[in-house]
Amino acid sequence: MRQHPVLFGVDVLDRRRVAAALDRNGAVYTRQVTAADEHTPTGEEESLAVAAGVAVKESFVKAVGGRPPGFSWHDFAAREDVEVPDAAGRLLADALPSLAEATDVMLTESRAYAVRGASRVAALARLGAAGHDGTSVVGAARWGRRHHVIVALAILVTISEKESS
Repeated sequence: MRQHPVLFGVDVLDRRRVAAALDRNGAVYTRQVTAADEHTPTGEEESLAVAAGVAVKESFVKAVGGRPPGFSWHDFAAREDVEVPDAAGRLLADALPSLAEATDVMLTESRAYAVRGASRVAALARLGAAGHDGTSVVGAARWGRRHHVIVALAILVTISEKESS
């Protein structure tokens, strides 16, 4: 079994910050931080869904080492068809108890993410796979909330075309 190098990122976000941005800019803000191929609920749950998405994407940004030139929030897209290697998923799960203890937030929600654009290039460089054609970067994230605080933990890993088929 191949061992995958991984990148981790953590973010803690006050949900009220995103709610204020939604109040000011509504759908424009949502389109800025949410990719067209992601599903975001509308109505009362929109604020929570967008805030959780921002926290997760910020944790991915930290994993790739910051916002690279050409960065877009759409570089990270929650996708049902993305498969994260089991070993990476286990690493993510192993980190949960320590993070929950440190933050007093249980990370109960999870999703897989496609990574593309400038963030994909930055992740490949940090993972030592830059220039490898046919290599994808995928991510898995867990998040949870307590009151107004959202905590997100993300992991990025490369997979080859062979592994993804």
